[in-house]
Amino acid sequence: MSTLSSIASIGVGATVGATCRYYIGTISSQYFGKDFPYGTLISNVLGSFIAGVLIVLVLEKFLLNETYRLMLLVGLAGSLTTMSALSIESIQMLSDGQYSQALLNILSNLLLSLLAASLGVLTAKHVFNLA
Repeated sequence: MSTLSSIASIGVGATVGATCRYYIGTISSQYFGKDFPYGTLISNVLGSFIAGVLIVLVLEKFLLNETYRLMLLVGLAGSLTTMSALSIESIQMLSDGQYSQALLNILSNLLLSLLAASLGVLTAKHVFNLA
């Protein structure tokens, strides 16, 4: 796969992932309010689940060729999840004196994302009878 093809594959996935993250943030603030960054949490958990599924498909089942691996894992899951937003939102909470909210934000993103990635791996292994 050429460098240009790799860049294009990642770019397509990243465009979809970033767009999904934007709309998840917009919709979640409409439904849940703006007191807590639910959009980032949902995006990180969903992206981690998708990454867990894709890791199994790529590493154990070998169902995806290089183009799709880059597009989905690096581009889509990489841009759907967002460490930068988590960091900025947590720093804002800390500077506003919302220490418990910041801690809840950090821990919930970390723990739920790890759990989601694990569930993604287990789900993919179960679906493809790899367990």
